[in-house]
Amino acid sequence: MSAETYHARVSDGRRVFVAVTEEDRPMAFLELEADGHIDCFYCHPDAAGQGIGLALYTEAARAATDQGISCLTVEASEAARRFFVKVGFEVVSRRDFLIRTVPIHNYAMRKALT
Repeated sequence: MSAETYHARVSDGRRVFVAVTEEDRPMAFLELEADGHIDCFYCHPDAAGQGIGLALYTEAARAATDQGISCLTVEASEAARRFFVKVGFEVVSRRDFLIRTVPIHNYAMRKALT
């Protein structure tokens, strides 16, 4: 995806949170849509186990609460599901589908914010 295409994509009212190293190298990012949907959440493998993803999620959840968003939603991969359960999300349903004839699944999840 080109920089222009990505900029157009994230100019729809969503907020993008980015964690960077001291050298300004991106390590993780999270896209929070205006309705509370987490569209993308990625941590570089070098960031695994360092709390970077948790810190990024915590900041996004705080921002969502400040915006008056009462519920967060996400479609999480098998690996990401474990993270979201740890931070209080519940599985709503498993979603099975095909991408170019390859079977795949993810989990529709939600978390009420207080």
